[in-house]
Order: sequence, then structure tokens, then C-alpha cells
Amino acid sequence: MRRPLFYPMIALIAGILIGDRVTLSCILPSAGMMITLLLLILCITMKWNRTAFLLMIGLMLIAGLFNAQKQQYLSQNNHHIVHQADQRKQTVEGVVTSTDQISADKYSLIVRCRRILKDHSYSPVSGLIRLTIPSHLNIQYGDFIRFRTSIKRIRNFHNPGSFDYERYLNRQGIYVTGFIADSSRIVLIRHNTASGIKLQLEKFRSHLKYLIDANASSPEREILEALILGNQKAIPTDVRENFSKTGTSHMLAISGLHVGLVASAGFFVALLLLKSSEYLMLRFNIIKMATAAAFVPVAVYALVAGMGTTVLRATLMTLAFLTALLLGKQKDFYNILFFAALVILIIAPESLFEISFQLSFSAVLAIVFIMSKINTSTIPIPETLPGSLQPLIRRLYVFILVSAAATLGTMPIIVYYFNRVSTVTLIANIIAVPLLGMLTLIPAMAFILTALFSPWLAGFLVKAASFFAGIAVAAINWQASLSWSSFSFIKPNITEIALFYIILFLLLSLNANHGEQKAGESKINRPLLIKMALLVALILMIADGVYLTFKDQFSTQIKITSIDVGQGSATLFQLPGGVNMLVDGGGFYDSSFDMGKLVIAPFLYAKRIRKIDIVVLTHPHPDHLQGLIYVLKNFNVQEAWCTGLKAESDLYRLWEKTISGHKIKMKHLSSQSPPVSISGVQIHFLWPMPPNNRGNWEMSKDEANDSSLVMKITYGDERFLVTGDISSCVETCLIESGQNLKSDVLFVPHHGSNHSSSMDFIRAVSCRYAIISVGKRNVFRHPHPDVLARYDSAGTGIFRTDEHGAISIESDGKTMSITPWLKRSLPEDRP
Repeated sequence: MRRPLFYPMIALIAGILIGDRVTLSCILPSAGMMITLLLLILCITMKWNRTAFLLMIGLMLIAGLFNAQKQQYLSQNNHHIVHQADQRKQTVEGVVTSTDQISADKYSLIVRCRRILKDHSYSPVSGLIRLTIPSHLNIQYGDFIRFRTSIKRIRNFHNPGSFDYERYLNRQGIYVTGFIADSSRIVLIRHNTASGIKLQLEKFRSHLKYLIDANASSPEREILEALILGNQKAIPTDVRENFSKTGTSHMLAISGLHVGLVASAGFFVALLLLKSSEYLMLRFNIIKMATAAAFVPVAVYALVAGMGTTVLRATLMTLAFLTALLLGKQKDFYNILFFAALVILIIAPESLFEISFQLSFSAVLAIVFIMSKINTSTIPIPETLPGSLQPLIRRLYVFILVSAAATLGTMPIIVYYFNRVSTVTLIANIIAVPLLGMLTLIPAMAFILTALFSPWLAGFLVKAASFFAGIAVAAINWQASLSWSSFSFIKPNITEIALFYIILFLLLSLNANHGEQKAGESKINRPLLIKMALLVALILMIADGVYLTFKDQFSTQIKITSIDVGQGSATLFQLPGGVNMLVDGGGFYDSSFDMGKLVIAPFLYAKRIRKIDIVVLTHPHPDHLQGLIYVLKNFNVQEAWCTGLKAESDLYRLWEKTISGHKIKMKHLSSQSPPVSISGVQIHFLWPMPPNNRGNWEMSKDEANDSSLVMKITYGDERFLVTGDISSCVETCLIESGQNLKSDVLFVPHHGSNHSSSMDFIRAVSCRYAIISVGKRNVFRHPHPDVLARYDSAGTGIFRTDEHGAISIESDGKTMSITPWLKRSLPEDRP
């Protein structure tokens, strides 16, 4: 068996996948593991090798399942902090196990809880909590702290295509979170309560950060911290976005490339020293000695970088390769890769679901496979070139091939997660890899050593590294500024990703088999089979592309989705003929969380939407406006509808600037605006009054709510009423205006506030279903119990985004169906 590690790796991955989705009692996998282990020992003793190998695969399957569920087993402990969630404020004590800067003014702490104060007495408590604190609070690793906060469960936005943040943190053993607004809610009890080695290492890391901050400016400072300390979250958003556009974002995180360069530097330095001794050269294998010596700088770099998941993974991959060199197995790259994957997934099974793990292994696997199919010795090099230049040209050619292989191997995964493909990635990597991977990293590594004895020399090395990092940033920014540097794509499904890899595999296999027919080979024409399979795969891929292009254009249905954006509102209308209209975009007050980028866009890409024809802003409050900014910039918006009501805020000014900068047509609407007909859908504007009839209002928050755009959308026999955040006063005005308010679906005013949804209004609308866009356990206590009682007494079916997630409606104009993303406590069908 050429690659025996492949099968245990697949079994381990399968076990992790099963364990992540299926909940089993702890007894079952434990018992299964013990029985399998005993049988394995018996088979090894009896030398039943085949059966032993099968049992080893089974053991890996059970181990993966158990590892995937170990955090869930721990959380079932009666003393776990998760059982204190969603109650009143609690006072908890614990030890800080991790600190991480998440923005310019906020840090996150991971605290291992020790005890909780209740009724003037302490009780033991276990588990981890993620605390968000202001950046000015000097809380460090190992500190024993007391804090008072409302403990809340980690919660998601429940939409198609949304990132499962809750499951992501649960896999790390984090089930609850808390927020500390100021120093009055947190007290430092004792410094430095952690273990000695880890504590000293964190102090050294803090010293390195201080030296970097003192000798480098932004954004070079944050890039150096990412490359040396593993802290990439502080990198400015615009810089991160530009690296993403050019396909070089992997350079901002410590990866196998960085650790490999450190190992190479350590190897060559050790080899140079060993070659200086004739005795050592004659007595020992200095290649293997230099390989063993390279373990040291790799281990030091990993420790300084914080031993995070990405650092650990890159380190293990490098150490696996160095081990293979020591054992003389360096040519079997596949087994080295499978061994590294096994070790990583046994230690940290949650790595399987992390983007960086998937990108790293797909890139390495693609490089190994593609380069094995290409004969690099036949590179056409002009004979007129000097002999000294020919090796350089050959290395450059190989580097381009390796970059292209990594790009092809990771492209489907990048599109799946980031919905973007860079057209300049090869050129950008040719520039970024030498600048950041070598010219910046070499003085950065020397900086780590000199920081121990010479702050002046360390500062000089930081400035040198910062100089090259600055050149790299300037080059990347210029390439990202090109309008054609990247293109957005819809989210591919698993079948489409598989088809891409199948086509790539068949093309390379066809190239490798071209013109080859060995003597004694089977009569089956292998190249012909490959061509036939390739033709089928291409036909399927083309058919899929044609279907995606035309399916919406020939649609005769209206599809509506109330998107789960927490305490805000965002509703997508997919009209017949492929016209898309987004009404509001959600958002938070005073928050750096980009609702458009992190919630709305992933949802749209998952729905296979790249273009929004019309964006509608009902009123300029952040919980309706913030998420629209990203959509305006990235979804080729043609028109923006609003009431013309302005707001004195930076967010609204950004709205106006974005519309102007992208040359989007603006429409100001009121109750006097004529109806609009789009693909058989009639849109009537019922509110607000025209500007000259509003009087000289000094717009308070409530008055801005009452200026919301109210639209009645009709398709065939089905009617939908969009109301924004109007109050009962406007509801009365609408009733008194004599307009026909009767609708089948009502998007409930102001998230179910008690100041809206009057009984008279509910009767006038007479809807079958009411949809409430509202955040889970929000501070406003929306929807109000009285409002729910009013709709219930009217016989209205109620759907809520906090309980049902995204709520989808489909209608052909005669019949209608409503499907919530979360199937729980569904209202009965209404006639």
C-alpha cells in the first residue's frame, strides 16, 4: 500500500463530520473506542494485519466522532457557565487564558471561569466565556479577574449562507459571551496566576509588541505584528480588503510559507556552521544534523507567534516535512501531507472547519499533484541568455507554476467563502512573496533574537522590516485600485466545486497521458476514457452556468425574504423577470460590525444573486441603513429609493457619497408619487406626505420613524404591506386617508413596538400573516406582549426572525407559501 495514511485520515475526517452534526451519548463512542482498541491489540498480536488495518480505520472514525463532541460533553456539566446564561447580571471570577484585539477600541478576553457569586456566597463554575472590554483596560494573560455582566449564549444570524458563528465558538468550548462597558464592571484581583513558561512567553510577546509599536507606523506596524505575533485582526480594514482583492491575504497570516522560510533559514545557517568543521563533515551526516537543528527556530517562532490554530497547523506541517527529511522519506509528499493532517485534526478537530486549514491543505495538495504532472526540465529558455541567468529564469518559471497551482487548488474554496476571484493574483504574489515572505520576514526573525539583549538594534530591524512591508502594501494597494483586479461570484454549491476539481484533475491527467501508451498496457484506451469523462463534466458545468444565467429571467413568481438582521430590518423582493429589490439593510447603532458585508452579502450570494436593481431606504436610522452601504458598493445597484429625509450622521453622509460615487439613480418618494409597475408587480406608495406638506419638523427619532416609506406591493391576488417604523399616529392617518390597506402579509411596524400595530390598523389591514423583524432578547423588549396578543386575537399567523430566522415567501399571484429558515413553532395556515 503506497499511501497507508490516506485511509485513516479520511476516517478521522468522516468521524469529525459525523460528530459535528449528530449528538450521541458520551458512553457510546467511549465504549466503541475501548472495544475497537481491544480487538486491534488482539489482531496485532495474532498478526492479522489486514483486519488490524481495518480496525485502525474504525478507531480513527470513532476518535474523530469523540473529539468533535468533547466540548459538548464538557458543557453538560452542571457547573458549566452555560447554565448561567440569559439570566440577570452575574458576578464571576476566572483566569484570562487569551487576549485579542478585535478593533481599535475593543479587546476580547477568553476567561476560564472558576467561581460565581450568588446570594453572598461563592459556587464553583467551569467553562469559558468570551468577554468584550474597552481597549484601555490593562488586562493581560494570566490575570485573575472578577467581572459583572449579563451572560448570554452565543447566537447566530439565521439565514441561508450565513456563517455559523455559534457553532464556530462552540467547537472551541466557548458557549457564552459578556460585555464590559467600563472599568466599574471588572476588577483585577491578582496578576500572573498562570503557569510560569506560558506567562514568561506572554511577557516576551508584550515586549516585542511594545518595540514594534515604538518603531513602526500603521499599517506596517499591524502587518509586522501579524507576521511576528500572529495578531492579524488589528490590520486596517482597507488594507485587509486590498490584500483580499489581489489574492495575497494569505501573506497576512502566519502560514506554511512563513514557517517554511524560518526552517530553511535555520537549516542553511546550521549547515554553514557544520561545514566549517572538517571533523563533523567526515564523522556525521551534516544534512540530517542541519535538518534536526532547524527544529529549534521553527519551535521558537511558533511559541513567539502565540501557538494559535493557524500557527500550530503551519508548524506541524513544517515539522512533518523535516521529520521526513530525517527519515529519508522526503519524496513521498502525499504521506507527509496526510500525516500532518492526522496530527492536526487529532489535536484540534475544529481545524477541519476553519478556512485557513482548508486553504492550506488544498493549496499544498494542488501544488504536489499539479507539479507532478508537469515536466519542469523542458522549460524553453533562449540560448542567447547568459548561463548565469538561466537558473534564475528556471526558478522564476517554477515559482509562477507553483503560484498558479496554489491558485487553482484554492479557487473554489475562496469563491465559496469570499465570493471573489482575483485577476492579478499571480503578479501580486510575485511581488508580495519576496517582499513580505523574505525581505520583511528575515529582519523580523532577527528582531526576535536581538530584542532579548539590544532594544536599539531590535528597533533598527523593525524599521528595516517596516520599510519592505511598506513597499509591499503600496504595490498591493495600487493593484487593488484597478477596476478589473477582482470580480465577485455567487456562492458555488458542493456539486459545482466537485465538478471544478474533476475537470482540473482530468485536464492534468490527459496532459500527463498524452502520447503515452506503455507496452503491455491494457487494451482499454485510457486517454479516450479521460476525454469522455472530461466532455461529460464540461457539459454539466456549462449546463449549470446556463441554468443560473436564465432561471430568474424566466421566473413568474415573486419571492420575498425577511432577512434575519437582529434588531433591524432588511427584506429582499425577487420580482418576476429577475428584478431584485432590497428594502432596508439592517445594522447596529455605534457598531463596527458591517451588517452588509457579514450578513446581507453572504445571504445574497447564497441565493445566487450578484445584482440588486433597486435599493429602498424606508428611513435613515442605522438599524435600516447601515447594511445598505456595502450593497451599494458591491452589487451593481441601478436605483436607490428613499423619502428624501436627511439625517445628520456620518452614516447618512456615507450613504449619499456612495450613491453619488457609483452614479446610482436616486428617487425621492411620497404618498403623491405615482405607482410603479415592474414585471407585473404593482408598487403603491402610501406614506409619507410630500415634503411641502410635512411642515417645518425638527426631526426627532420618533418623527423620523413616522416619516418611513410605506409601500403596498401587489402581485396578482396577493398583497404585501411594508411599513418601516411608523407609529400608531401614522397608522391612523393611513386609515383616515381611505386607502385600501388590506393585505395578505404585513411586515409589522417598528419591530412590534407597543406604540405601533393598533387594533384599528390590524383590522384595516386584515392580513393573514404578520412578519416581525426583531433581535433575540433585544433591549427594547420587542415585540411587546400586547402587540402579539392583538395579532393573535385577530387570527393572524405570526412569524418572527428572532425565533424562525429568515422567513421566505413565494407566490405565483394566486397561491402563497411561507417557509421559515428555522422550523419551529410554526403558525397554522390561515385561509
